[in-house]
Amino acid sequence: MDAPTHPPAPPTFKPMTLALAGAGLLLTVSLTLVFAKLLPEYRMWNVSVIGALALFAAARLGFWYGVVFTAVAIALKDLCLYLTTPWWEPYPLAWLYFGGYVLVGWLALRRSASVGRAVGVGFGCGLAFYVVSNFVSWLEMALPYDRSLAGLLDSYVAAIPFYRGTFVGDTLFSAALFGAHLALSRAYFPAERVGGAAQEVRPQENNW
Repeated sequence: MDAPTHPPAPPTFKPMTLALAGAGLLLTVSLTLVFAKLLPEYRMWNVSVIGALALFAAARLGFWYGVVFTAVAIALKDLCLYLTTPWWEPYPLAWLYFGGYVLVGWLALRRSASVGRAVGVGFGCGLAFYVVSNFVSWLEMALPYDRSLAGLLDSYVAAIPFYRGTFVGDTLFSAALFGAHLALSRAYFPAERVGGAAQEVRPQENNW
């Protein structure tokens, strides 16, 4: 009797996936410089690749890759803002918040090839970022809102322009990164498919 066969282990080196994550870093720098130079009120837009990159790197490369790519992206964005704007100041909690994206990406997306699911997770992470970060800001009295329910609601309303950019960045770039990975792994890099080349996509499954 032949010994049972096992699907091959996923490759440890994923050039296409690494290239997409690297493109996310380049987009982080490019968007930061473009918005800082062309839009004086960049802070009101808050469009960023970092959340989507954190989800993508953790889901497609591994948890620690997600940590590294996210940390580098935050550091590059901070450096660009420091060099090009007069208003930049460090925000240490951003490291913790985006670390949450990494954890969620690794837990929720590493076994799924669905781009729709990735976009939904990106939307959920952005919403959680909005709720938690503004609640913490209200607790710290970072802005002069009343220490009351009305003050908390005022802080959330004032933060809607920031969330608009977060929503656009998280959903748009999640769709772009995970969609590009799905298309390229199907067409040119079968070894980098979710589950490996030996795992075929079920006919009834809609990955989009």
